Amino acid sequence: MGFAGRESWQVSHGTSRAVTTALFLRDTLALSVDTVPELPGLDPGVPVVVPAGVDRAAAAGEWLGWWADVLDHARAGSPPDDPSDVPDDPSGTSLRVRPALRAAVLALRPAAADHHRRTAASPQALPIGEVVRGVEHRLGRHVRPFRLVITEVPVRGPVWERATAAHVIASRHFLGDPALSAPALRAAVEALA
Repeated sequence: MGFAGRESWQVSHGTSRAVTTALFLRDTLALSVDTVPELPGLDPGVPVVVPAGVDRAAAAGEWLGWWADVLDHARAGSPPDDPSDVPDDPSGTSLRVRPALRAAVLALRPAAADHHRRTAASPQALPIGEVVRGVEHRLGRHVRPFRLVITEVPVRGPVWERATAAHVIASRHFLGDPALSAPALRAAVEALA
């Protein structure tokens, strides 16, 4: 939010096609990989499908580096200037150096896009302004300028994981419950304020 004459704060909140695609590939290929932060399976779940020509072991070996690129992209919170910098673009820089994942993305892209369309609901309404005002009241001052990105993911159960101090990965189940989301949002804002 911006105010004339002074720097302010910004909280962006939404879904990311690249994040959903990465999680879709993880679950569809049944990759044994760690996500940092740790995330449960997709909701709704997806069947395991390994298309011809996709090397699961090689894809698993490339996945963690790709996941880091995907989170960096989500954290940026806006489309890159160069479309080839989108990490789930098969012709992009991230997949160009990961041939096994590139093959998987090419084979599963229509199914991943369909899953994203079906699960990408409007983001949950969060009491962001109310939380910031409450933090300011408790601090007795305006919050310092900060930027917080909340990436909503379609996974099972309540999830609120700090990827970085200014980036949170959260499930719809968590964000949809004000008793969970308001205190977590308050703690994130207080840490940045």
